[in-house]
Amino acid sequence: MAHIAFFILPAAGHVNPTLSVARELVARGHRVTYALSENYRERVLATGAEFLPYALDQDRFWDTMVPKQDAAEYTDQQEFVNMMTWMLDLTRQTLGDFERHFGGGDGDGRPDVFVCDPSSFWSGHILAAKWGVPVIRSTPTYVANEHWSLHPPVDTAEEQAEDPRTGALFEAVAELLAEHRVEKSIGDFAAEVHSGPALVYLPRAFQYAGDTFDEEVRFVGPCTSANSFHGEWEPPGTGRPLVLISLGTLYNKQPAFFRACVEAFRDTDWDVVVTHAGGVAEGELGDVPPHIRVYDFAPQGAVLAHASLMINHGGTSTVLQAVSEGVPVIAVPQMAELHATATRAEQLGVGAKVLRKDVTPERLRETALALTGSAEVRAAVARLRGEIEAAGGPAAAADAVEALLVPAAAAAA
Repeated sequence: MAHIAFFILPAAGHVNPTLSVARELVARGHRVTYALSENYRERVLATGAEFLPYALDQDRFWDTMVPKQDAAEYTDQQEFVNMMTWMLDLTRQTLGDFERHFGGGDGDGRPDVFVCDPSSFWSGHILAAKWGVPVIRSTPTYVANEHWSLHPPVDTAEEQAEDPRTGALFEAVAELLAEHRVEKSIGDFAAEVHSGPALVYLPRAFQYAGDTFDEEVRFVGPCTSANSFHGEWEPPGTGRPLVLISLGTLYNKQPAFFRACVEAFRDTDWDVVVTHAGGVAEGELGDVPPHIRVYDFAPQGAVLAHASLMINHGGTSTVLQAVSEGVPVIAVPQMAELHATATRAEQLGVGAKVLRKDVTPERLRETALALTGSAEVRAAVARLRGEIEAAGGPAAAADAVEALLVPAAAAAA
């Protein structure tokens, strides 16, 4: 039995795709440990993994790590400094406790592989470097190389350090690395965080410039379909087309958007499921007809199994989960990554992109009818769905993790 430790950004879109992978690893006989904030305890324990909590200032996390709504690209140096400072502070806060937990006694608790989210803090990477343990990245969205990147080109570490805020931050990171006897420059350490073996929860066909990445980057497809956290849901049983509408949990406080959706389908022969994740107060949607059902939350996979269309915020995992159920999407993106996903869905013919400023009941209704009535869209969805199935999902991800086990750990497994 090998020991595999997950260090994942404490956000649902990053955690949820990993849970099916952890469940698969546990089923194969491995010990799995998650270092996460307390609010993910139940989800982690349900996979059979062990849970190692740490304290998290949720307000600071959301203010710092969640990109601004309607930002079309990442360009703000102060946002970069704020995010890096959060990563540094949480690394300092947790590293000692994690080292004692995993490395105490004779070191039997040391992981054989670290699964680290490159968007998260660096405790896992530092421990892996100290102990000579392999790392595989876990990324729920696009990866970058010299051919494509979601982020604009950045200056070298030396050029960034000329900015006083960034220079002071880099000095603090260098001190932390030296304190833990990690003999790497900041540039080398940062490069390792964002390179090497990777689990990418997309099919290769959905990744921009996907054919330029080597086999070290494993495009395993979305791994969210087996996860359900919101109880049961009964389909209407009417035989009519059904649309699922959701803006996720980060950009959901938009009653005007949800009102536009209600009006778009008010006089249609569609069934409608609206999930607003607490973003709409009672009465804010006005008079809602009976064929439109409104929930705080509903089990997304269960609804998609009966859906003809999804309208969402452009979340990558959500779009791919819809396509994996044969459902086209209307994506209304809220920030840079979501713009990239909405554009990619449109490029591949599996959906349409509608900007927030262009949302009207008429536009939503016309786009919904065009997508669901198109043989070309159905064929494109079927093609991408086939790519998702071929990617292998949690089993392929577990294979990639196991491939990093050193011989002694692999033999024990």
